[in-house]
This record gives sequence, structure tokens and C-alpha cells, in this order.
Amino acid sequence: MVEHVLEVNDLQTHFYSDAGVVRAVDGVSFSIKKGETLGIVGESGSGKSVTSLSIMRLLRDTPGKIAGGEIVYNGRNLVEAKESEMRKIRGNEIAMIFQEPMTSLNPVFKIGRQIEEAILLHTKCTKQQARERAIEMLTAVGISRPDKVVDSFPHQLSGGMRQRVMIAMAMSCDPQLLIADEPTTALDVTIQAQILELMKKLTVDFETSILLITHDLGVVAEMCDRVVVMYAGRAVEESDVYTIFENPKHPYTQGLLASTLTLGEKVERLQSIPGNVPIPSKMPEGCKFAPRCPHAMERCWAEEPTYDAYSENHHVRCFLYEEEAK
Repeated sequence: MVEHVLEVNDLQTHFYSDAGVVRAVDGVSFSIKKGETLGIVGESGSGKSVTSLSIMRLLRDTPGKIAGGEIVYNGRNLVEAKESEMRKIRGNEIAMIFQEPMTSLNPVFKIGRQIEEAILLHTKCTKQQARERAIEMLTAVGISRPDKVVDSFPHQLSGGMRQRVMIAMAMSCDPQLLIADEPTTALDVTIQAQILELMKKLTVDFETSILLITHDLGVVAEMCDRVVVMYAGRAVEESDVYTIFENPKHPYTQGLLASTLTLGEKVERLQSIPGNVPIPSKMPEGCKFAPRCPHAMERCWAEEPTYDAYSENHHVRCFLYEEEAK
């Protein structure tokens, strides 16, 4: 039996407002094996970040609520877990790296104190041991002069260094699962490559599983073992990274790949997917991608396709492959 660190089954996260119910995540399912990196890709508004916040149960101060489904972590359903249980898990067994490190780090506390906080909360370390562990983790993420940086404030560091601090903080308690939400978006290309290489090294050293949320297909190709493609709150395709790039089936996945350039390729005009991701409160009937799909059939406007196995370890939500699905 393959050990799954995390299994998400039919997750539904809704936001409630005066205008009605917004189904931000609507029936998403996936699993992550130990030591595996799973990528979730899609345009802004696809539900990627809400999925990660749902897993961490960080929707308490929002109009959002998990309306159904399961989030099974090491045999425990986190949807049913008490807040006191989640506080023991967050930052300890499941850690998260947010998109913008400057807003994630507290500007009035030194770097060392912010890393030490999680260590002191989840372990039996003394303050001195926690400081030593913080310096050790800053060293592990490739920060020079860690004994000086530990006493610095966030504004004294560059964007790349702040993101390394966030990774050091996330990895300080050796989590089993690391959720990285667009971890390289605000960084230049050179620093992006260093951060990705660092994350790959840390997962090998610590045997940590990664849930990587991104819209950058280059990052997916570099980092991921498997990929889930999301659109309008639903998973529309899932397979291993090689299959997704070599043999994409869903028209949305094909459109995403067609809109990216490969190294050395010369084109007069980049391809694009027409239209926009639908507003969650005004979802079209039938297939949510039909208004933008070049292959849309009459039934696509009235019926929503099911999420079927096209082949072993390859799922797709599309009527084009209904007869071929196993």
C-alpha cells in the first residue's frame, strides 16, 4: 500500500455573502504520497489558494466555510478537527509558505524571534536551543552570516532572503507536508531558480511532501511529480508531469501549454485562451469551460462532464473523451 500523507476527497469550500453563495472550491479531490511534489495549476480565480487555505483551516476570519468533503491527513479528517488540534498541526506537521514574504513576516520582530516562535511552541527546546535551531535552518536555506541575519528585521533583507527565511521558518519543525503558495512569484528569475533548487534539496534531506500552487508551468516542469489542473473551482485534469506536458487532454490544459514559449522558440504572436475565468457567483450552466472552449458541443452548455479516468493515473473532465474513459 502506498502511504498517502494527504488525501482530499470532494472538497467544497463556499463563501457566503448578501449576493449569495460563491462555490470557490467545488468538489476537488487529490492525494499526495510521502516525498512527492504535487502541483496545482490554473489561472487566478481557479480556486488554488482557497484549496490550500482550506487544508490549513485558515478560513475562520473570512466568509468562507468548508461545506463538504474530507481532508484526511495521516488518517485524521482535518475538517472535523478542533481548533486546538489544528494549532498543534500548523507549523509543526503541515507548514505553509505564502506568496509575499514581506506581508507574512511581522515587521516589528527580529527574524530569529519569528523562527524561534514555532520551535518553542511545538518542541521542548529551550530558548537557547531554539535560537541555535533558527541559525541552523538559516544556514540550511543558504543564507550567509546567519548569526547576523537572525538579529535582523525583515525590512533589512532582500526579497529573496525574506523568502528563504519563510522557507527556514516552515521547515524548522521538520513538517511532513509543505504547502507552497506561489513561492517565487515576487522574485526575479535568478532568485526563483535558487529558491526552487533549495526547496528540492530540502525535500530530499527532510523527506517532506510538497503541495506546490502556481500558475507558472516552467516551475511545474522543474519541481512536480504530478499535476492537478484547476478551473473555476474544479479539477479538470490530473496526471504525472510528463503526461500533462506531452499528452494533455483537456482543452484548458492544452490552452495553458500553448500559451507558453519553449526555450529558443520564435513566434510572431503568443497564443492565448479567449475570455476569462468566470466570476464564481455567475458560473455558466454545464461545463464551466464551454464559453472559452474551441471544441464546445451543444451538450457542453447544458451538462457538466464527470471527472473520469482516461487511463491509469490520468483523469480528465471532458465529454471529448467520454467513450475512451475507463
